[in-house]
Amino acid sequence: MVLKDATEYDIIQNEIMFMVRSEIKLKILINLCKSDLNARELSDKGINYGSISSNVKQLEKKGLINKLGDKYHLKNSVKKKMINLLYLNQTINSINSFEDYLNNHYVKNNQLKVLEELPLSEEYEIIHNTPLNPYKVVNNFTKNMTSNGKVKIIFTHVHPEFRKTNQKDAEYPTELKILIPNNIKEYLIEDKKGKEKNPLKNRTVKVKSIENIKLSLAVSEEEAMFVLYNNDQTYDTNAGIISHAPQFIEWGNKLFDEIESLSRDKYVTLNDIE
Repeated sequence: MVLKDATEYDIIQNEIMFMVRSEIKLKILINLCKSDLNARELSDKGINYGSISSNVKQLEKKGLINKLGDKYHLKNSVKKKMINLLYLNQTINSINSFEDYLNNHYVKNNQLKVLEELPLSEEYEIIHNTPLNPYKVVNNFTKNMTSNGKVKIIFTHVHPEFRKTNQKDAEYPTELKILIPNNIKEYLIEDKKGKEKNPLKNRTVKVKSIENIKLSLAVSEEEAMFVLYNNDQTYDTNAGIISHAPQFIEWGNKLFDEIESLSRDKYVTLNDIE
């Protein structure tokens, strides 16, 4: 929408203010945005029946809705504005929850430039462990570790499912790159020595050491997952951010590549250790 002058801006601003000032009017408009409804059907949507008549008359007077038969109809121009308002509200709520997550976690990594480019998008989800699924965050992390294609992983501690997950083969050829602290890298190498050679046929697992990174990251071709430390610098196993948005996956790859470049260590292929 292109605004021609300040007067047109004022008209739209006043119209939007009228739409959102009253909770009842807003509920009526939101429900009419989905389908034409009569007074009884609006009441079934949780709107007080006694207040419907006076409010729809005000909306009709403003030219926002009209009546077709016994049902109220939202004008197409108003419907577009409502859709934009609902989308804006969803985006604001999403960004607010995103900012809440960041504010409650440790994000000070002065050496990382890519962290400043974290994309603010509504196309992500903050997942939490629940009583019914107490390992939701870890399970989602391990799901990415077993994805097909190229997968990039950063973590600073070995979770209980790592060994089991690391032994799973992929259906199609995949390369898993893992950045971990040196003590975990040495543990994984020692754990492989003296055992049968890794039978994985389609999956190559490479590890490289990195220190002083306070985050975990999993980037597959379909998803990026980002887990931060708490403000007291303890690792948060209870919450994480996931997104399937291309810009978020691209950002995750850039973050991994930047952290990878900070290490002078060389990759060790676990498949080759005997």
